[in-house]
Amino acid sequence: MAPRPETVAEMARMDGVARAKAYSKAELRKWGRRGGRPGKLDRKGLATLKRLLATGTTQAECAAILGVSVRTIGRAVVRMRP
Repeated sequence: MAPRPETVAEMARMDGVARAKAYSKAELRKWGRRGGRPGKLDRKGLATLKRLLATGTTQAECAAILGVSVRTIGRAVVRMRP
């Protein structure tokens, strides 16, 4: 009886295993990708937002100054909280 041929999923899984054995964890982590859409506020924008909020500026005013929506500011504020 002939051995059963591998499915596409099995071959893909084995390719991942082979790649994981061939490279160190640090190399694999370095090649990792961050998915998703880039944020509207970069580090500089978040720093500006923190400074504006510390001076008592409202979220709506911050949104107008930074050129983003109030909802974007609200999400950033929630992420900034410890």
